Amino acid sequence: MHVIDKDSLEIVKSLRPAPGKTVAHVEFDRYGKHALVSIWEHDGAVIVYDAATFEEIKRLPMRKPSGKYNVHNKITFSRGTSH
Repeated sequence: MHVIDKDSLEIVKSLRPAPGKTVAHVEFDRYGKHALVSIWEHDGAVIVYDAATFEEIKRLPMRKPSGKYNVHNKITFSRGTSH
């Protein structure tokens, strides 16, 4: 998984949350402080990363986690976004 600087479009960090497994999607929390990453496998997890340091904070074991983790973004309209 690559972290890309949105201004320069350069890769600033590469992460390997679960080598050999499927990383399904990344979603940020309401404040952009944490990134939530799904490992979409039968023995998967949702991994919480610090969005500033890219350090793993917590790994929550789950079976094929998928969905919308940031409910605030789905129920609140923000100007300039798709939601």
